[in-house]
Amino acid sequence: QFLLRESDLGQNRAEVSQRALAKLNPCVVVEAHTGELSEAFLASFQASLHPCAMGTPGMAPPHRQARVVVLTESPLEEQLRVGDFCHAQGICFIVADTKGLAGQLFCDFGEHFVIDDPAEGDPVCAAVQHISQGNPGVVTCMRTEGSHGHLFCDGDLVTFSGVQGMTELNSQKPVPVHVLDAFRLEIGDTSSFSPYRCGGLVSQVRRPQECSHKPLRQALEKPKIRVASPEDLPRSRSLHAAFQALHAFRRERGRLPRPRAPADAERVLELARSLGAQQGPLEEDIVRAFASVSAGDLCPVASVVGALAAQEVLK
Repeated sequence: QFLLRESDLGQNRAEVSQRALAKLNPCVVVEAHTGELSEAFLASFQASLHPCAMGTPGMAPPHRQARVVVLTESPLEEQLRVGDFCHAQGICFIVADTKGLAGQLFCDFGEHFVIDDPAEGDPVCAAVQHISQGNPGVVTCMRTEGSHGHLFCDGDLVTFSGVQGMTELNSQKPVPVHVLDAFRLEIGDTSSFSPYRCGGLVSQVRRPQECSHKPLRQALEKPKIRVASPEDLPRSRSLHAAFQALHAFRRERGRLPRPRAPADAERVLELARSLGAQQGPLEEDIVRAFASVSAGDLCPVASVVGALAAQEVLK
């Protein structure tokens, strides 16, 4: 919708969008595919070299394209088929969809997805005031005006830089810390190191984490729904069930529920109950309201869900 104009009416949306998207960044190849989402086509999303990174002078070494398939506005059967194939082939898979005022986002990044930086924000860093010789050695962090102390936690890995005197720490591999108080850390055996003189920074080193994602078929059966507070969980569970019921309604009627049509909304509610998709009781008014507006497409809602999906693609 963002890329289309009135003069584009009657043309294939993918082809029209391709022309507009291709102008945004000449180093990104944008192609339109109007055929079936066959396994042969999906397999092309496996690793391949980006044409703009084929050893061009002044550019970074060749890199592999991200292997990501994103589905939007697709029936559940297609989501399951594509999701199963992508999971088996090691292709990252995302479903992003909006219906009326509600949005849905699902991510399957495979069974061995590595998160290089699992925490938000910059790594913790503190200026060193003193380091004792001992086993364990104790690092005292600099007190500054308005400071409440360091932000390290037990088990954090740290490295040192700029330390004078006890220079052995500057070349040491990351070591775990034990927090003594707001300004002191234990770092292991420093008894054989040179005496500390002055200076230095102690910096947190974040370890990559590996996580495993379930395919869509399994995730639908036992969803893991993240909410800001426990009070939001029944609402989110009800919307999860409503999305599945909406797919069933569309298979049954060949269309989405009509806007503000009580009979259609009640049928979606019946399907949500019969599917047993919810984990706990349904908030029936939420399901009815969702069904009543599900035929609408709102640009602000699409913008939010699309932005979230784009962030997941960048991972």
